[in-house]
Amino acid sequence: MKKERWIIIAGSLLVLTMVFIFLVFPSRPASFKALRRGRDFNVIVITLDTTRADRIGVFGCNKVKTPVLDGFAAQGLRFERCIAQSPLTLPSHTTIMTGTFPPFHGVRDNGGFIVPAALETMAETFKKNGYQTAAFLAAYVLDSRWGLNQGFDLYYDRFDTRKLEGIAERELQRPANEVLDQALPWLDQKKSEKFFAWIHLYDPHVPYEPPSPYDAEYADDPYLGEIAFMDSQLGRLRDFLEANKLAERTFLVIVGDHGEALGQHKEATHGFFVYQEALQVPLIFVAPFPRIHGRVSPRLASLADVMPSVLDMCGVPAPAEVQGQSLVGEFFKASPGPASPAYAETYYPRFHFGWSELRSVQDDRYQLIVAPALELYDLKEDPQELNNIVSSKPDVARSLLAEEARLVGEYSRNAPRPAMGQLDEVAREKLAALGYIGTFASASASPDQKLADPKDKIDVFNDLDQAHELAQNGRGDEAILIVTRIISQDPEVVGAYFILGNIYYGQKRYAEAIAQFKIAVDKKPDDVQSIINIAHCYTRMNQPGQAESFILDQVRRGTEDSNLFFNLGNLYVRGGKPDQAIPAFKKCLALNPQSASANSALARVYSMTNDLAQSESHAREAIRLDPKLIGAHYALAQVLHKGGRVDEAEAEYKREIEVSPTIFKAYLDLAMIYKSQGKTDLMSEYMEKGLKLAPESALNYFFLAEVYLERGQKLEEAVSLVEKGIALKPQRRDLAAAYFLLSKIYARMGDTVRAAESARKGREVGGSRPE
Repeated sequence: MKKERWIIIAGSLLVLTMVFIFLVFPSRPASFKALRRGRDFNVIVITLDTTRADRIGVFGCNKVKTPVLDGFAAQGLRFERCIAQSPLTLPSHTTIMTGTFPPFHGVRDNGGFIVPAALETMAETFKKNGYQTAAFLAAYVLDSRWGLNQGFDLYYDRFDTRKLEGIAERELQRPANEVLDQALPWLDQKKSEKFFAWIHLYDPHVPYEPPSPYDAEYADDPYLGEIAFMDSQLGRLRDFLEANKLAERTFLVIVGDHGEALGQHKEATHGFFVYQEALQVPLIFVAPFPRIHGRVSPRLASLADVMPSVLDMCGVPAPAEVQGQSLVGEFFKASPGPASPAYAETYYPRFHFGWSELRSVQDDRYQLIVAPALELYDLKEDPQELNNIVSSKPDVARSLLAEEARLVGEYSRNAPRPAMGQLDEVAREKLAALGYIGTFASASASPDQKLADPKDKIDVFNDLDQAHELAQNGRGDEAILIVTRIISQDPEVVGAYFILGNIYYGQKRYAEAIAQFKIAVDKKPDDVQSIINIAHCYTRMNQPGQAESFILDQVRRGTEDSNLFFNLGNLYVRGGKPDQAIPAFKKCLALNPQSASANSALARVYSMTNDLAQSESHAREAIRLDPKLIGAHYALAQVLHKGGRVDEAEAEYKREIEVSPTIFKAYLDLAMIYKSQGKTDLMSEYMEKGLKLAPESALNYFFLAEVYLERGQKLEEAVSLVEKGIALKPQRRDLAAAYFLLSKIYARMGDTVRAAESARKGREVGGSRPE
């Protein structure tokens, strides 16, 4: 009995102990639904551009300090291997934001493609589920014109493209501190609401120029300096979330869009190859649930998995077309779940040089690169991918090649039509000059046409890249030597002639530029940008007739492109032929109905012919298509001003200034409106601003000086303004009027001697004193 009693007591204690353990240390929940407990959570997706996983502390790099990223990794789930679907910014971000692969979403390069409107973005999904949405972008390559703004209430891009033709890509980006300066106030405004925010950081992209003190600390490796600086700015976000108690109800996703070669495989940056250094990126999910912190998954992940995973964390259903897989289960599994092979591609060599594209597929051990000469690498034994084992592992190569074909077929099924080549004409031309759009963007190869293998062209690519950089830095003569050497070694590199022509054009050697562009057109008749550049050269040589004839010759030969007719219309406008310009711009619209620039041009031409109804219609359509198009609001303002609708015109002039703060004509027209209304203070303010923006206009100096005279203020400055205008050597009539104005100012100042002398000069020039 005594023994049985002790057995009962012991059993009871065991049960109580188990109950206590269960209550105090509950088992790990099996889903985010259980963790959320019916609560809504905010989402912030942070994309780290050009960031290699192996250059972050928590991923094994001991040469850089990334305490913030390391801390985030400790607060959730980190993937040891995440593969980007492209080594280019726009295609990769399209995959992140749509959960689809490039064969489906169709965005294969930066600049020349637009995200199809038919796709549902992550922002659109969250918006439909009651979230406030905003994006804060660090680089022009993600400007709203490419279509990733779908679903965002606020899409903060606002890059200054007014001088886009002559600048480098580096001038179309902003550092992490400026991005956070915009993001944090918005988060503060929305902290009591449910929100989804995307923060894009671009600092590790070339040029590697970290600010102080990171420039000194990482002088030997400025790329790491950029990552360390970026990490410090993420600290501002962390501190903000914690200070505002948002960290406890916000999910964070931190993901790279692609890596950076840093000289491996002879590639300096990214985009050309699909080796691990360009594809392997960080992926971290952060959730405010301590029970699931500190997880590390060896499962192979893809960028396409980000969207379904984030939606799954929030309990939001994913759109039907999403192709990625939710990774949320990795928070709860002791061992990794099964993963699909990771697909990647780059069409950069194809679109920019006419060489073969590269596609790849990799699993837990091998990567196969589909190129004219197949490449196979054992990532376990050869992580640097230096030993191509395709000949020694033919069975593995065949298996992965079949898998790659299967994946492309699967991902391509029911794909929306790619929105390629429907960019606005002005944007296309400017972006082509920057190198965003390749001259081979529309090229197609016949089945029996053999394209060059990019790995055989890397030296040529590097030389052309160096030449482009030298030319942009004012060292055109050195660039010419490099490009001419390339042409002598390989005359079929069409892009070399285009680059050489651009260098000559920049040096105002227009005849030599024409010769190079014509070679490019001879070798590739549909090279529209070279055709347009030839027309520009003729225009600069004061031969507009030749420019017109050359464009029309190409059209007769079968090259029809909206950009050709847009430039033809501009030639007619400059030549004072509005009746011929109208059908040219209309043809442009027929070929590209989404052209905001063609509508804006038609608005200006119809205004010239006093058809104000048509002018207003096209101006409003231009604004509808692209509210940020420079000159569109000004064109509408001009029509309204002509029609006597002064208040509406005033509003449109101001909208134009918001879009393009340096458009001096808008300031001057506003000054004229305020003069007619007797608002002299506003007239003076806008006149002064306009004059600062257009210091080469003598009449502007005279006009402002007259304003000061009428008000009896700043008379000494008025004298200086007139003298500056006279120094610009205006026309005889305007010069005479300037001397008479100067005479009036001196008289007002009581200087009768100088007043008389100025009046005498006015009469000598040939004018009679105005009353």
